[in-house]
Amino acid sequence: MGSAQAVGKREAAGPGSDDLGPAGYPEAIALLSETGLKATFFIEGWNALHNPQAVRRLVEAGHEVAMHGWVHEAIGSLEQVDVERVLLDAYAAFRRIGITPLGFRAPGGWRGPHVLPILRRLGLLYDSSVEHGFDDPQDALAPAPHILEGDFPNLPWQWSSIDYFHYAMHPAGPQSPAQMKENFLGKLRKLEEDGGFQTFIFHAFVSCETEERSQALREILEYAERSAAIDVVTANEAARILSGNGICA
Repeated sequence: MGSAQAVGKREAAGPGSDDLGPAGYPEAIALLSETGLKATFFIEGWNALHNPQAVRRLVEAGHEVAMHGWVHEAIGSLEQVDVERVLLDAYAAFRRIGITPLGFRAPGGWRGPHVLPILRRLGLLYDSSVEHGFDDPQDALAPAPHILEGDFPNLPWQWSSIDYFHYAMHPAGPQSPAQMKENFLGKLRKLEEDGGFQTFIFHAFVSCETEERSQALREILEYAERSAAIDVVTANEAARILSGNGICA
């Protein structure tokens, strides 16, 4: 959303034209509304500061807003004092606009060694980061939800379950919306057959960039909504379910 990542990369110093109407968000929110599904939006604290109305609209529409660093920095590689600054500032920015985030996902994926104690101190309830890079063979194992250090739910994900991976990072080259859709539908069918848990990650500015991509996302969401075997929940709902019934143990 907005220019947070560009600021983090030192490509911009402040809000740009996209911050007047974050790309893809109206389309993404409309798709979720039409399918009746609720999602978790992991958002940088910088956007809570510079795009408060857009962030509030997500909550007003019934979606969850969780933390995603300050300006999409690679938090897993930062020193402890910098991690603390990033998380404290991000949390304060959300609280300033009346939002209390309950979860965190590390920008770039890797949580690193310093994050968890600070999440606990802030009162967050879950983490949705991973422990390996996108080219790690462990990714194919679809890691199961588990408990970190005794009582903190972790909701992992696969790089191959991210829209951006297919459109920009795929080893075979950029995939078409049809190819991305079939991959995700295949994962949904596997869930129907085998059960279990799967995190899917979509970026509004990626999956709603073109009409063809938006249609692919629509068909994925509609399939999940129609399936009697699949429950679509927010990350916070999943964390509460998992920590409450022992699945994470």
